[in-house]
Order: sequence, then C-alpha cells, then structure tokens
Amino acid sequence: MHDGYIFTLGICGSASENGPAPGCLDLMLAALAPVKRAAYLGEILLSEGVPSFADPLLAPIATDIADAEVLLFATPLPGGTLPTRLLALARILERVPPPPRRRFAVLVAFTDGSTAALWPLRYALEAAAIEILGELYAPADADRAAIDAEATALARFAYARACASYPGTLP
Repeated sequence: MHDGYIFTLGICGSASENGPAPGCLDLMLAALAPVKRAAYLGEILLSEGVPSFADPLLAPIATDIADAEVLLFATPLPGGTLPTRLLALARILERVPPPPRRRFAVLVAFTDGSTAALWPLRYALEAAAIEILGELYAPADADRAAIDAEATALARFAYARACASYPGTLP
C-alpha cells in the first residue's frame, strides 16, 4: 500500500489508440480512487537479438506489480496471441516471489477467437499469488458501452475486495 491507500495498477497490452483496450483501461482506472498508475505496452523497439527480459520498460512495471493490491489488465489478443511485451511481463512475474499480502486482478481481453492465449498471464498471476476475480472477453467490434460498463464493474469489485481485505485503508 502507498501511505495507507490501495494501489491500483492498470496494464494494457497495447498502446494503440485504434483498439478498444486502452480506452477500456482508462475507464476502469477512472472509476477507482487513487493511488493508481497505468502502463501501456506498445510494440517492442529492441533489436531482434535482445532478450525480452532486457526490455527497459518491463522492470519498472514489475516493481509496480509487486507494490499493487489491485491489477487491471486490458489487452487485445491479436491473431489469438498475447502481445509480446505482455507475454514477457508474465514471464518476469512468474519469477518474482509474492509478497505476504492479498492481491487481486481483473482481465479484460478483446478477441474474436480463443482466449487460450491468456494462459501464460493467468499462470503468472497464480504464481505471484494474485487472485483473479473476474475475466471479461469481448470481440473487438462489441458494443463498447456495454463492455466498458462490465469492465468498470469488475474493476470496482476488485477494488472493493482489496479495501475489505485491508481494513483501515484510506478512501
């Protein structure tokens, strides 16, 4: 926790303004009280020979994950796969020892196909002792208002669960 507040971290598998994931994450974060931060994972700009764990963007996000009580994920699944940076972050998360406190997550995936690509992220969250409270799947062309409302409700639920787990936290 940050100075008695629940810390919420939003992670988006895309930085593209053309897709629905960044806007959905923005709405989920806006529905919650501070302290919160967002990470939008764009395309990897590293050379081909550099391993994904050397990505300079991922280390600070992994540090934030260790501090967060609530994690909100919104991601496209382009071609039925997890975006490269989000997959690399999941691999890092698998190796980080979990802190001795309860943490909660929500997953929102925009896909027109299978959600099997989420398994590495699910596994990483489980390995980090982060409880997934809800998952929402939507086709990229789904009714945005309805999806955003469901995603926001899931975010509020996760935040309320964190607040209930940590009595005395500041609003």
